[in-house]
Order: sequence, then C-alpha cells, then structure tokens
Amino acid sequence: MRNYDERRVCFITCVNDERVYEEACLYLRQLQLPAGMELQLLPVRGAASMCAGYNQAMRQSSARYKVYLH
Repeated sequence: MRNYDERRVCFITCVNDERVYEEACLYLRQLQLPAGMELQLLPVRGAASMCAGYNQAMRQSSARYKVYLH
C-alpha cells in the first residue's frame, strides 16, 4: 500500500501550450488552500496520450489529492 502525503494537493496538467500553462499556474499559485496544505504543480509534456501522461504523473506524486487539468 502506498503512503500518501495528506497535506499535499497536486495539480497535474497535460501541457501542449506553454503560454496557457504559465497563465494557469499564475492562478493556481493564488489559490487559498486550507491551513497546512501544500500546492504541487506537475506538468506533463510530450506524453503519448493524455491518459498515459496522467498515469505517469499520478505515479510521480505522493499527494493524497490530485486534480487533473488540460
């Protein structure tokens, strides 16, 4: 069984436009998370498919909470 970091929220994004991704990050960094929570931004570039990219990133992050964006 995998140990998850209960204090981390990871936003996983398949990126195909760097300008749009950077703008999205500006807004994500301004989110007000609950006290004690930490933001993680995890971009996926060059994935064979969106599903493959999301699965790859899912395994890379120990965050308990994951949000998938495109």
